[in-house]
Amino acid sequence: MIYSILMEINRNTIIKDLIESHPETLAVFRKYNLVIAGGVRGPNEPIAFFAKAHEVDYDTLVKELNEAIEKGGGEDIEIPMLEEDKSYEKFVKTAIILTLTVGVTFGAIMLSYIAIKLNFNSIYYALIQAHGHAQIYGWVGLCIMGFALYIVPRVKNTELKHRDLTNICYGFAVIGISVRTVVQPLPYSTLRFLLPISAICEIIAIFLFAFIILRTILASKEKVGIFDKFFKAGISWFLIATCMNLGMNFYLYKHALYEIPKSFFSPYVHLYLFGFVFMFVFAINIRTVYAFLDIKPVREKAVNLTFWIMNISIPIYFITHMLADKNIVALRLSQAMAFPIGFALFTFVYGLRIFERSTKELDDVVMDRSYAKTIRTAYIWLIVSAIILLVMPFLGHGTETQKRFHGSLNHAVTVGFITMMIIGYASKMIPTFKGINMHSIRLSNITFILLNTGCFLRVFSQILVGTSGKTIFYGTMGTSGWFELAALGIFGYNLWKTMNAVQESKPPVTKKLTEVTKDTKVFGVVDQYPDTLQIFLDFGFSQMADPVMRNTMGRVATIDMATKMHNVDIDKFLKALNEKIAAKK
Repeated sequence: MIYSILMEINRNTIIKDLIESHPETLAVFRKYNLVIAGGVRGPNEPIAFFAKAHEVDYDTLVKELNEAIEKGGGEDIEIPMLEEDKSYEKFVKTAIILTLTVGVTFGAIMLSYIAIKLNFNSIYYALIQAHGHAQIYGWVGLCIMGFALYIVPRVKNTELKHRDLTNICYGFAVIGISVRTVVQPLPYSTLRFLLPISAICEIIAIFLFAFIILRTILASKEKVGIFDKFFKAGISWFLIATCMNLGMNFYLYKHALYEIPKSFFSPYVHLYLFGFVFMFVFAINIRTVYAFLDIKPVREKAVNLTFWIMNISIPIYFITHMLADKNIVALRLSQAMAFPIGFALFTFVYGLRIFERSTKELDDVVMDRSYAKTIRTAYIWLIVSAIILLVMPFLGHGTETQKRFHGSLNHAVTVGFITMMIIGYASKMIPTFKGINMHSIRLSNITFILLNTGCFLRVFSQILVGTSGKTIFYGTMGTSGWFELAALGIFGYNLWKTMNAVQESKPPVTKKLTEVTKDTKVFGVVDQYPDTLQIFLDFGFSQMADPVMRNTMGRVATIDMATKMHNVDIDKFLKALNEKIAAKK
């Protein structure tokens, strides 16, 4: 089909709408490999944001899109077919199920029991370790694996290699995590042989994941980015941690034990978090956060310094902490290692520019940015974690106060930083994957409040238990898990609904508008009452004269958003609109 009239493209033109109106533009998007980053009709994002996020020159992209539209869908134009990529879904959905059962739910129950007993040692330690495994491998691990299978090909501008292996990877991971979580605390010796089998399943899954991701990275023709080495280091630490996990499970089976020695388990968890998880999170942040938050690109020297300090410190940190109870030199060195790691974390925050002012490049782009506060808050929790880490060497090795700070550190890292980051990125990326909006922004905001409340109560009440010993703080700490459970339950529901949503080929029938409120979409007003267009123009909304702007930005912007952007008195504006509508009835 040849279009005789060019569609005017502007910075707020939605990719999905453009593709639906002009399928011949798919050839341009395919050239930049951008079209794979959305649903079956492309992502629900403005072109200006999309271009910045994918490091494509906006003017060049728009020029080529206009040329494609002008040329039309002739024989020389290849119109590729889109197929929604759901490779991440089963990983993320299973992660939600695990954290809402043996993960955060069981954790909340255990925490309440500790508060009732006023004793951290009242819980069978094998249960704590099984719960911890479900969280770090089931919740965190599966989420990162699922997102990596989708995001890495996009940031490397290539296709996911060996896609057929992802289902095998997923199957072995779920079997291994489930069996380990259930079998470790069970007092049945006849089932102990399943522990090494579970670890073998997990190591097969992780090696398959590493193979898929590394093959995808190496297949890319893009220049090597500063974030590439973070991905590769993260995979290396993931493999190392999983091999350690295999050794721990064989140790339990061979010695007929139920608990992994704390001297090994605790530094192992930190190796997994600081090595695998931090490297992957940092890699994604380096590549995307400057566009997501509309800030300047990272300071490469600071980010590189973080990489080398972290990857040199992690093995020393692990070995010295494992030997700290047996050797005074190892103890002092383990305490000293808190300082380079803490310095590296502060350096990364500085290098990422996470708290710097916006560049204002995307100020004219109308889109949901509710995820931004979650990503920034995650880094506040990372700073809190770094401060706790730096304080711990001064608290005395093995003291109750030091143990309570250690628990607070783990929680600030896993819930405050990592879980907050997962939620922030999921709230941004999954709607993009689907080419739709998040199911409910309101539920996202409730999740944010509840999770921060729970994390704050847990981290600081546990510190106060250690420093003051007062029983009242046990009660505060015991309630914290239920806030987090509510937060993750709401988040899980919201995300699940988003993942299950189906794009409609045509917009639903709009309910007859009888009154304009601050939450009414601009497009709906002008679409149903064309005479109101003059009122928009009279109040200074000159962009509304452009039909493309009405059909793009107008579908996203509410009356409240529009008046704030143009510094218009909302009450006077609403009165003028409603008087005009009333006159038409």
